[in-house]
Amino acid sequence: MKHWILSFSVLALLVGVAATSFAAQVTLAVPQVWQHKDTNMWCNVCGAGIAHAANHATVCAHCGMYCGPGACSMYAGFQGRPAPFGNQDNIYDNGKSAQGETTGNGTLETHGVGMYVGLGGMPPEVQAAFTYALAVPPFQHGPVANGWPLITPQIVKWYIDHNQPVLWIDIGSWPGDQTGIPSELYYESGHCKIIAGYDDNNTPGNLIDDSYKIFDPWPTSGSPYWLAQNLVIDPVDIYLTLTAPIAAGRQTWGSIKDAYAK
Repeated sequence: MKHWILSFSVLALLVGVAATSFAAQVTLAVPQVWQHKDTNMWCNVCGAGIAHAANHATVCAHCGMYCGPGACSMYAGFQGRPAPFGNQDNIYDNGKSAQGETTGNGTLETHGVGMYVGLGGMPPEVQAAFTYALAVPPFQHGPVANGWPLITPQIVKWYIDHNQPVLWIDIGSWPGDQTGIPSELYYESGHCKIIAGYDDNNTPGNLIDDSYKIFDPWPTSGSPYWLAQNLVIDPVDIYLTLTAPIAAGRQTWGSIKDAYAK
């Protein structure tokens, strides 16, 4: 009888271990970068060629609209890209093409106007900035309504597990204390951040309740921080990565609806 009790106890322990042993929290070593003018590149609007303080975005029109360069800089830093490809001024200068900016000439003709993302007939400037910073055009998920592929919790997990952060453009969403966002840009772009980790919250078989580690270039954001996946995955947003996902798993229609119930 003792033998059977002992065997049952061991079996119960093994089942308990098996149920929890695959639970995971995975974070990529993305460097935290705050969005700001970070070199001595000449700016025609500023009338100067000086770097600004790293925490300048809340009080500076130039730094305040640099989330695209800031996010690209973090991605480039993670990939080990050398200067000038990780410098925010160079990223902006080589990605921005509208509103009077001359691309790649080593001078900033604009500031405070942000970067477009290919919506509303405007150029894909953040995508061009990514290409400059990472030396490869991005693979894009979303917006789904525009024909871009859906991103899912399985795909995000696949990217993180394969050492790829995800640059997330949160369309129409901006930091709560940010001012001076151009009206023509507000819903044609969004705040750029990096998804650099996931936590399965001890339910490895249920990706719908995962949380994601966010690296945010806005200086008062408290970055890095965790967000529930239903606050991150949205069919109207844009997600940029180095490659397409491979065998990342299939979604059922029910799980897709759950994922996008925000």
